[in-house]
Amino acid sequence: MNKLYLFCGIPFAGKTTLAKKVANRFGYTRIDLDEVKFELLGNDVNDETIDQSSWDRIYQEMYHRIDNALKRGETVIHDTGNFTIYERELVRKIGQKTGIEAITVFVDTPIEVAHQRLLENRQSNSRFDISDKSFESAVAEMEPPALDEKQIIFTDNSSVEKWIANNFGEKNRK
Repeated sequence: MNKLYLFCGIPFAGKTTLAKKVANRFGYTRIDLDEVKFELLGNDVNDETIDQSSWDRIYQEMYHRIDNALKRGETVIHDTGNFTIYERELVRKIGQKTGIEAITVFVDTPIEVAHQRLLENRQSNSRFDISDKSFESAVAEMEPPALDEKQIIFTDNSSVEKWIANNFGEKNRK
């Protein structure tokens, strides 16, 4: 049975790294806000220069892709910050329309670790950069999953392979 996984956590927590590993291992569809943004606006776009109407277009396209994938019977990983309960609820409603269970995956990484990864990325350029202001804003906005959200938690000190096996293995996929 297909599901909708909502990955959430602060920037540089490791959401995308973890989401890609799960998606690749099980053949899930991963839909990433940043990939939609770059596809629509180009790879050199900067978050702080995007106007509200463009953000609305990006989000609507992302929601459309999630909805279509779920309707095709695919399990979807929504790989985005999902910083607030409200943001996660908007995506959860897409799944509810098609009777799909939504599970929140909270990538719980200490702020210091995520910030260090941000600084290291500025040296390696292994992914796009965000400003310190954007990082701090996302950290301030982050609302860990509420008790009523069905959730799985990944902590920074977890073994990735063991965590994936325990939470996405054969017994959990039915």
